Amino acid sequence: MSSMPLISAIIPTYKREDTLKKAIETVIKQTYKGDIEIIIVDDSPAYNTHLENIKTPINRKIRYIYNGKPQGSPYARNIGIQQSKGEYVAFLDDDDRWLPEKTSKQLELMEKYKRCPLVICYSHDMRFGQDRIQKPPEVISHKTIIKSFNLSSTSSYFVRKNLLNIMCKDKKYFDISLPSAQEYDLAIRLSMFDDVRCVPEVLIEQFACSGQISENWNRKIKGIKAIAKKYKHEYTIKDKVKTFGIVNLFRIAKIPGVGNKIYKIIIPIKKVYENTGGVA
Repeated sequence: MSSMPLISAIIPTYKREDTLKKAIETVIKQTYKGDIEIIIVDDSPAYNTHLENIKTPINRKIRYIYNGKPQGSPYARNIGIQQSKGEYVAFLDDDDRWLPEKTSKQLELMEKYKRCPLVICYSHDMRFGQDRIQKPPEVISHKTIIKSFNLSSTSSYFVRKNLLNIMCKDKKYFDISLPSAQEYDLAIRLSMFDDVRCVPEVLIEQFACSGQISENWNRKIKGIKAIAKKYKHEYTIKDKVKTFGIVNLFRIAKIPGVGNKIYKIIIPIKKVYENTGGVA
């Protein structure tokens, strides 16, 4: 690479001081030699002061933005993007962690594929009582994403800022009208520019934490339905049948005593998608 572009790491947070500090530390410890601005968008009910005690090297600057009142992580991410100065934007949930080489390896792939709008990566997922490696396909077309019902955690996203601005002239990058699956919707829209790429290495870790959207089955069901409605002109009969099946699985999850156990069914189905290169 001829230069070292600025990367903006956006971390929305809500009343998670301990996990937030650990998340920030994983950004500080990135092996990337260029500058990374760390933008914390606080969605908590009260102003947070503990960030003042975090020590950062000269090329890791923390910017703190307080929303004033809870408005949700998609709204917080939009604020972070609007305030970001980087050529590339990456996201990290406050209960997840980046591995040290994440940004450098994703940037390398971006530099190789000049039209690529979004780079993701493998993740070590320790949620839902599972311990598994999520392995999205290495090349993911728009048609493939439409069929997947999911792509990857927002914490794996590494995006070209200029394409975000071309796509969203109103600066509303994550669609806050959707009840859930806002990151999936963003990936669908970005994939209209060109294929999404994936670094075939584990570069993020996801941990179980209370209050995650994965525990809110009503919102997940509404999100799936909203995505199906938004992109109905691209859905085949098979896609509609799969949507019906996923919605009903999540309805089963609402039965007392089932909950996240439903992922024992969902995760093997998702592995079929991963193992067939996205053609499920």
